[in-house]
Amino acid sequence: MKPKLWRQLSLSALIALSCGTAALAESPIFSKYTYEQAKQQAQKEGKVLLMDFTASWCPPCKKMETTTWIDEEVQSWIKENAIAVQFDVDKDQKTAEIMHIEAMPTIILFTAKSGSKEFGRQVGYMGAAELLRWLKSAKGRKASVDSESTQADAGSGESADASAANSTGASSNSVDIWSHVNKAREAATSGKNDEALTEYVWLWNNLSTTDESERDLRKGLIPHEVKKLFAVHPPAKAKFIEIRDAAEKSDKRGDWIILNGMLGDNARTVAWFDKVKLDPKQRAVFQKHMKSLEVVLFSENRWADAANYLYVDPMARLSEIHKEAEAMKKPRPDTEISKDFDPLPSMVLLLYGTYVGAGRDADAKKIEDECIRLDDTPAMRTGLANMAKGMKLAREQHQKKAAK
Repeated sequence: MKPKLWRQLSLSALIALSCGTAALAESPIFSKYTYEQAKQQAQKEGKVLLMDFTASWCPPCKKMETTTWIDEEVQSWIKENAIAVQFDVDKDQKTAEIMHIEAMPTIILFTAKSGSKEFGRQVGYMGAAELLRWLKSAKGRKASVDSESTQADAGSGESADASAANSTGASSNSVDIWSHVNKAREAATSGKNDEALTEYVWLWNNLSTTDESERDLRKGLIPHEVKKLFAVHPPAKAKFIEIRDAAEKSDKRGDWIILNGMLGDNARTVAWFDKVKLDPKQRAVFQKHMKSLEVVLFSENRWADAANYLYVDPMARLSEIHKEAEAMKKPRPDTEISKDFDPLPSMVLLLYGTYVGAGRDADAKKIEDECIRLDDTPAMRTGLANMAKGMKLAREQHQKKAAK
């Protein structure tokens, strides 16, 4: 329930919505503070800061207005514990940009402990019970029985493995997931590194590899935060080396590639790639893990290998990327997407940059021309131009280094 991108309404849907109510009826629980005023007031009163980003054309937002936000228990809790402010993304685009809002509704929480760092965010429709559960976790209460047992285990000195094992099988809904993310962050910030490690191991073991939003956490946010833990807590790195080695033994190649990157050991992935790249039987493996491999090969300056063995047909890959971008623009039942959202310019850069870096200028030009044909926007033209400039410089530097 955490799509990472805004999804655009169809023209017919916009027309239908415009014929209905023109704006959301703001609940009395939301104050009239500006973003800065709300932050200051929350700090002054020692309360949670709740920011709700919505839009007049967003059906899930309307549903929350007529269900969640009028729930008596929700209203009572917010009045007692929070400063709540609501932002229309069309009327307050600056705040939406500052907070990197991608889909509506988006609810963001800050606590006294988290300071300027988000306690967490939820994207998509939330019912009253689910919202309350999350809000209460922001006040230090237990978000679930599963979370209670994990915290108790960590406090008793139980190992990260055992504690994570006790949590295996628990519900992996978004509230539980973000409860663990926030516990890991708070533990790390407080210097409770063993507790942070326990939470990150739980997340690695329990995040879905098929759900889009959880898969993105597994590939992006979790590795990023765990790497910071490695720097101050050597047992964390040792633990994830064990997890990486176990993934290799069980032939979980996708996990293994991600873990190598997390551990700063992309050389291991590249060495494996070099062993198997000439084997036609490995083509299916490459394709299955293309998105992870392309990042590794790009960062390791292996542009020619990516062009020769990973993509092979750049135009076919571009067509796939375009289909993915179009799918991202379609609304889901619990979210709506900005009317001007356009993900394609950022999605094509890795492919385009690879062919520029590899010196495959003719193919790079074909990719560029097709990108502009598909999406002739300033964002696309600027992105391609900047990537070409950067990659030509990187290619020259790489060639000079190789010649020495």
